[in-house]
Amino acid sequence: MTRRAVLIDIALVAVAAVDGILNLYTTSALELGLTLVAAFGLFLRRRLPVVSVALALPALFLTAGPIASVIALYSVASRVRSTTVVAAATAATFLGLALSWEEFASLDDVVLALVYASMTSGGALAIGRLRRSRARLAASLDELRRAREEETRLAAREAVAAERAHLAREMHDVVSHQVSLITVQAGALMVRKDDPDVVETADTIRMLAATTLTELRQMLLVLRTDAPEAAPLTPQPTLEHLPALLGAADGDVDASVSLPDGLPPAVQRAVYRAVQEGLTNARKHAPGARVRVGAEVVDGSVLLRVRNEAPRERPASVAATARLGHLGLSERAQMLGGTFRAGPEGDGGYAIELRLPVTGSVG
Repeated sequence: MTRRAVLIDIALVAVAAVDGILNLYTTSALELGLTLVAAFGLFLRRRLPVVSVALALPALFLTAGPIASVIALYSVASRVRSTTVVAAATAATFLGLALSWEEFASLDDVVLALVYASMTSGGALAIGRLRRSRARLAASLDELRRAREEETRLAAREAVAAERAHLAREMHDVVSHQVSLITVQAGALMVRKDDPDVVETADTIRMLAATTLTELRQMLLVLRTDAPEAAPLTPQPTLEHLPALLGAADGDVDASVSLPDGLPPAVQRAVYRAVQEGLTNARKHAPGARVRVGAEVVDGSVLLRVRNEAPRERPASVAATARLGHLGLSERAQMLGGTFRAGPEGDGGYAIELRLPVTGSVG
């Protein structure tokens, strides 16, 4: 029960007790006791309204004090579902109020007594039932609001699922087909060429295409699943996979990675993806350039820097990039409470820098 409700109950009990304390309707100790019992019985009106009205009726019939009985009747009308109980409490209160009239010397006195009892008990009944109807209407509206919110959420979820399924189909039909062709062509090139360098390059292309196809299929499973956690991307790269990534890189790569064991998986994935992005950028835009990869813990943060020198040869023609790799790394860094920056340097080189807290707390 709230503080406001407690204060209201105390005020009502105090008002009802005034009848007995000031002897407005009582002439004996018994009547005073019944009046006080009726008044303090109002503390039960929220949880036991029928008991509250039962404690108030004796005082009404013997002392004609109406305050406690009228308040108790309102509580029964507003909180009891049974119409039989409400009708019985109303009839008893009506009878007590009618008999409390001072005298019945004439027909006019009888009429006045009936009007007084009807208005008093009927008013308490009407206000109580109105309060109950209002509470039920508010509960129905709240339930309707929750149902509509759930319906909206389900509709949005269905729309997202449909869009993800459409995206998965498009990716499978376009990207998967093209990558599969690259794998086949690279395998054919390995068989037909006698040049070891060509064979090695074709084998590298074939392995990269096969790996890309595997990761693409895992992504398609996620896109076709309503709950992403139901189909996780496995295996997720960690620092254990970093030597293989550096070893497979073309060109001159100087790596110095001094990171402790036990870093959060999200931090390890971010470091791996940042190194992957840096090596990819160097291969595309600065072929033959020396690449330096450095990672260490500085002031409680993981600091990764991937820098390539100025290109030694003209890069091959590449498709225009949307810089989505940089955007993805920036989003990863923000989610983990870190920072990401990338840009050219004065000597013609290019560097990316990732700084993450070692805790990897998701923001």
